[in-house]
Amino acid sequence: MAANGYLQLRDVAREFTTPRGRFVAIKQFTLDIARGEFVVLIGHSGCGKSTVLNMIAGLLPPTQGTIWLAGQRIERPGPDRGMVFQNYSLLPWLSVRDNVYEAVDAALRDRSRAEKLAIVEQALRTVGLDAHRDKHPHQLSGGMKQRVAVARAFAIHPQVLLLDEPFGALDALTRAELQEELLRLWQHDSRTETVVMVTHDIDEAIYLADRIVVMTNGPAATIAEVLAVDLPRPRDKRAIVHDPRYADLKDRLLYLLTIAFAQHAA
Repeated sequence: MAANGYLQLRDVAREFTTPRGRFVAIKQFTLDIARGEFVVLIGHSGCGKSTVLNMIAGLLPPTQGTIWLAGQRIERPGPDRGMVFQNYSLLPWLSVRDNVYEAVDAALRDRSRAEKLAIVEQALRTVGLDAHRDKHPHQLSGGMKQRVAVARAFAIHPQVLLLDEPFGALDALTRAELQEELLRLWQHDSRTETVVMVTHDIDEAIYLADRIVVMTNGPAATIAEVLAVDLPRPRDKRAIVHDPRYADLKDRLLYLLTIAFAQHAA
């Protein structure tokens, strides 16, 4: 293992066996992510962004290469990584409180039930859902469901938070509100320091990220370019759109995604 980086992906590849033969989704993917960084993966559909995220989560093993977190090789899922999916992934037969409790109960086995319930209640208060604790998913709006998913992830205080298009299915206003909520939670939770997020949204990537990893088109996708987001935090959406650095970043991303790698865009 190399000495640099808190989260390290070293020459990672992932292949799948299909009825048509071997399919190479990711190849030669090498990336160092510092402790406390917010890194966004962006690229066209089918470029393997979610595959990379699932390998970091331990849900998929790399076919080649290695992934390390804080000096430990990632080989399976663990409570040091929390994940939020686009489709909420809530258990429909459980209440809001019990959906969060299930995650806390699984991750914090050494805590008492009373301690776990207190953690759940704090998480729900943090995202403004304590008054809805007894509702079931079918009684919630899309934004509220995603707040439950975010609360569930932060409740276990993972070292790395993995976000797979968490706001992609939401309307623009709700999406903007949850972006602000996410930044607030991340900046105030000293135990969840590092975030890796997948998005298709250029403006979202620039607003949230410290670095943006642009991926080539699939199959056999890899890193095309890594862009540093040199915009001070905290960020004001209305102000940064007038910053020349914002305009330069957006222009570069538009070039990469609509011209350089547009030929296989889905």
